[in-house]
Amino acid sequence: MSVRALCQRRNRIERQWDSFLSGKQRAAADVVNHDILESWQRCKRQLKKQPTVAPVADEYLTRHQWRDSPLHSATLAERDNMDQLVHEGEMVAAIADASGHLLWTSASSFMQPRAESVNFRPGGIWDESSTGTNAVGLSLKLHRPVTVFSSEHFLPTVHDWVCYAAPIIHPQTRECLGVLDMSTTWEHYTPMGQAAVAGIANSIASRLPEKKPGAELEIHALGHPRVMFRDKPLPVSLRQLEILSLLVLNPQGLSVSQLHAALYGDSPVSTSTLKAELSRLRALLAGNIGSRPYRLQVPVFADFVEIWTALHARDNDRAMRLYRGSLITQSVAPELEEWRRCIDALMERSLECCNDSAQLIGKLHKSLSGSGPVRERLLELLS
Repeated sequence: MSVRALCQRRNRIERQWDSFLSGKQRAAADVVNHDILESWQRCKRQLKKQPTVAPVADEYLTRHQWRDSPLHSATLAERDNMDQLVHEGEMVAAIADASGHLLWTSASSFMQPRAESVNFRPGGIWDESSTGTNAVGLSLKLHRPVTVFSSEHFLPTVHDWVCYAAPIIHPQTRECLGVLDMSTTWEHYTPMGQAAVAGIANSIASRLPEKKPGAELEIHALGHPRVMFRDKPLPVSLRQLEILSLLVLNPQGLSVSQLHAALYGDSPVSTSTLKAELSRLRALLAGNIGSRPYRLQVPVFADFVEIWTALHARDNDRAMRLYRGSLITQSVAPELEEWRRCIDALMERSLECCNDSAQLIGKLHKSLSGSGPVRERLLELLS
C-alpha cells in the first residue's frame, strides 16, 4: 500500500476518532472495524481520564518475572528472527504476560526513543483498561491476532504507530499466557505484518513447557479463577464456580437445602434455580455430579484446599507457591466468604514471619498486581 493511500486511511480514521470522542456521531463501520469500535466504546466507559503514557510496574519485579516466566525460555529460539525483523523493519518487539504487562522489549534505534516516550518498555502496562485500545490489550481481549493502525489507538500519543499482536496460547491447555507485539510507525504498515507476528507467536507457543497431567478436575480459585477438566479449560460462570468450590469443601456431599444455604444464604432464590444450575454443571462435567446428596464423583485438585492444608501444617513455602490472591473475590456466598476470611487471615500471619524477599518476589511472578498482602510485605523488606 502506498504512503499516499496510508495517509488517506489515517485521515479517515482520525476524523472518525474525533467524531466518536466528541459524541457527535457513531463511527462508520466501513472506516473503523467492529473490534476497534467496540474497544473504543469500552475504553470510553472505563477510562475516566485519558492517559498520555502507559503506567509502569516495578522494573525490579519485572526483570524477575521475565526471568522465571515460561515465555522466556520459549522465546529464546525466536530471538534471532525477531531481532532481524526489528532492525530491518525499524520496529519494536515486545512480549507481554496475560495481564498486558510488558516483560521484554527489543527496539531498533528508530523506535527506541518513541517506545520509551510512551512507556512501551519492560514494566509498561498495556492492557485495555489501563492504556485504552492497543494491539496488546485487544489481542488479550479477543484471543486472536490483531492489527491496530494509527488513530485506531485510543491514546493520541501512539496515533503515529501501527501495531501487530498475536496471543501466545499453550497448545495443550489452550490458556493464553501472553502476547507478542511488533510495532512501527504507520507509514511502514504492511498487510503481511499481522500474519508474520502470528507465525512467530505460534512458534513460541509450540516451545512452551508441557503441562504435567493433574487431577481430572482442577479448580484454581485463588486470584484469577480458572477450571480445567480432563486437561482442557472448562468455561464456567461465577455461580458454577461457587457450586464446584462448595462441593469440593464438602466431599461428604450436601443436600439441596444445605447447598442452597451455603450458596445463597437468606437471599430469596428458589431451589429450582439451584437445581437448574446443577443440571447445567453436571452436563459440563460429563455427569460427574452425584445427587442425594450432591457431591463430585471425579478426582479433584483445588488450590484453596491445598493452601489451607499447607497453612495448617505451617508449610510456608508451599503456601507461598499456591497463593495467587483471595478466594473468589466476587463471591458473596456465605460459606465461601467465611473460607476467604480464614485463608487470608492465616496467609497474612504467614507473611509476617517471612523474611525472604526472593520468595516474596517469586510469589508475584504469576500476576501483574500480585496479592495485596504479599506486595505490602515485599515492599517492607525491600525498604
